[in-house]
Amino acid sequence: MEDYGENFREDYREEQIDLRDYLRVLMKRRWIIMCVFFVVVLTVAVNTFTTVPIYQATARIQIERQQSNPFSNRPIMQYYGMAMEYYQTQSKIITSRAVADKVVKRLDLQNSLEFFPPPKDDVISNTKRSIRKFISGIKTWLKSTLKIKKPEQHKVVPAMEEKALYSPLAGALLGRVSVNPVRDTQLLDVSVMAANPVLAARMANEMVQAYIDHTLENRLEAAKNAVQWLGERISEERRKVEDAENKLLRYKEEQGIITGFSSDSENITAQKLATLNNQVVQAESERVEAETRYRQALELGKSSDMLDAIPEVLTNELIREIKKMEVGLYNRMSEISKKYGRKHPQMIAIDSELAELKKRKIREVKRVVNSLRNEFKLALAREDSLKKALTKQKKESLELNKKAVQYGVLQRQAVSSRHMYDLLIKRFKETSLTEEIKTANIRIIDPAQVPQGPIKPNKRRNILLAVVVGLTLGIGLAFLLEYLDNTIKFPEEVKNYLKIPYLGPVPAYALDGPNEKLHDLVTLHSPKSTASESFRGIRTGILYSSADSAPRVILISSAGPSEGKTVCAANLAVTMAQSGSKVLLMDCDMRRPRIHKVFGMVRDQGLSSVLVGKANVGQTIIKSKVENLDILPVGPIPPNPSEMLGSMRMKHLLETLKKSYNRIIIDSPPVTAVTDAVVLAPQADGTLLVVRAGDTPRQIVQNGLAQLQTVNAKILGAVLNGIKTGRDSYYYYQYYYYYYGEDGEKKKNTRRRKRRASRYHETSEG
Repeated sequence: MEDYGENFREDYREEQIDLRDYLRVLMKRRWIIMCVFFVVVLTVAVNTFTTVPIYQATARIQIERQQSNPFSNRPIMQYYGMAMEYYQTQSKIITSRAVADKVVKRLDLQNSLEFFPPPKDDVISNTKRSIRKFISGIKTWLKSTLKIKKPEQHKVVPAMEEKALYSPLAGALLGRVSVNPVRDTQLLDVSVMAANPVLAARMANEMVQAYIDHTLENRLEAAKNAVQWLGERISEERRKVEDAENKLLRYKEEQGIITGFSSDSENITAQKLATLNNQVVQAESERVEAETRYRQALELGKSSDMLDAIPEVLTNELIREIKKMEVGLYNRMSEISKKYGRKHPQMIAIDSELAELKKRKIREVKRVVNSLRNEFKLALAREDSLKKALTKQKKESLELNKKAVQYGVLQRQAVSSRHMYDLLIKRFKETSLTEEIKTANIRIIDPAQVPQGPIKPNKRRNILLAVVVGLTLGIGLAFLLEYLDNTIKFPEEVKNYLKIPYLGPVPAYALDGPNEKLHDLVTLHSPKSTASESFRGIRTGILYSSADSAPRVILISSAGPSEGKTVCAANLAVTMAQSGSKVLLMDCDMRRPRIHKVFGMVRDQGLSSVLVGKANVGQTIIKSKVENLDILPVGPIPPNPSEMLGSMRMKHLLETLKKSYNRIIIDSPPVTAVTDAVVLAPQADGTLLVVRAGDTPRQIVQNGLAQLQTVNAKILGAVLNGIKTGRDSYYYYQYYYYYYGEDGEKKKNTRRRKRRASRYHETSEG
């Protein structure tokens, strides 16, 4: 777990972003950034300062959210509910082709130099016209040769021809027009751009006026159409009114209706029916009562003793008087009978009076019964009469209702027709008045003035944008190139991608040696330079690369050609010899040998001569001018280098040389080019891989390293060659820029190098 945590923290530290890396990329690619920046800025500046200035004139108008509606019962002007949609619609109308055509015609723009400038009389323009003329001639010749007939065209109406003439120009004009609403107001700004400031103001004002005229024309046209339509409808409705009223009049005449059917007449009819119904009920009740009394009187009248039970008899005044007289006579009869007896003349006279009274009473009772019979007949007759009247009234009411329904239908038709007719007349008058009043809901608030300065090009803004865009593009291109750059440039990449030790860098150095032939040996002619210090640091790294013992046979190779392995091998041999070790530098690059050139020697005899047995090793080794350093050149180039380097003679030779030298440095060909280095690697105590910084792709180095690992070669590490140590370099802070002369005074090396006209060598030759 602890190892895992350590590895995780190490990976995390490796993935951390260092802002200095970004700064390094910017400094490294500064010339690309500057080139892109200056190209963009210069292009924009030239275009800005050579472009014809464009002026913009703006007219401000107010548009009320109203419109005319001839067919509504509401007021003629009504408000729109959606303000945003309304103003967007008006903006589209302003920029419509119909409005633009009016402006083109009024300002005679088809003859304006603004839209039809004279042709330029320069070489480029004349060439373009000649090319177009030539192409047109070829087309005409082809049509005549192939006898291509144009399709028949319909006859163009003059109005359509004029409209077609204005349409392209109207489109060009609309491309210069912009409409911008003023927020939270009813105002619109109509702007027009042109190269001529006076024409820009004229076009803006004419655009607004054409829009107002267009709106008025549309409104008046709508009102005119409405008036015409209303007139036709009025005539039609007038005929309908006449027909409806005539039908109503004829119906009244046919049915004898004098007055109309109102609610009062209906109430009277209903009241009559109610009254008759009540009277019938009352008459029926009275008839039943009279019939009852009469029937009762007839029944009681059959017995003389029961006559007095008849209520009407009891209440009769005459009968009551007769009864009183009878009572008086009976009283006298009783007295006289007691006094004179039954036969007395007075008794006979009283009997005669009583008989007379009885007759009178009987006559009166009959008269009462006859009266009851008459009352019954009268009640019966009255009942029948009222029932007949009620039946008749009901029949008349039903007939009246039928008449009222038909009358109501005809009357409603007449009233509806009359109402529609009156409404159309009213709307006709209002619309006619609207047509006569030529007013619009648009007012010009601020007419366009002649602009004092151009709106385009905005030099300050264009230059500022060019600066921003140029920097952005340059920096973006720099980082893109850095991202696409898959070469090995930094020590971290050696550790991360190659998984081998990093032994140090070899900087690019100045070629100012005393002998032109020895200019690659920087450790010899510039021992105090940073390059020499780098080789000494690499030497130290090689000597301490193994815990047991320092490697004696060191193979130096590279993944690809031209990475500087030969120069690195030569300088490492010099530094090891300078440290006191007995060193032999062997040139095993039997395909493109260079060691003899670096040290200014000849290669008449060398390693190939020893391996083929034409010479012994003592005859081929050459002592160099460097103390303790001997050189074994390659000799004549053989036809089979790989077989010779992998032979037993080569192994015996190395074993023999180890007895005489402390260090043997072998310069071999590139790993990926030929198999020589792979053959030599197992015979060496360690292999040093030279990688040109920023030049060799990672995949090539990884492939070469994999080939070495397949033969179990011991990899000492990698060296980054040809790095730049300028202020924009990753290695700037890893090197001293001051060195000490022999007198001990400090002198600045960087400034001296800038003053010198020396050429730099990046150890590009292999």
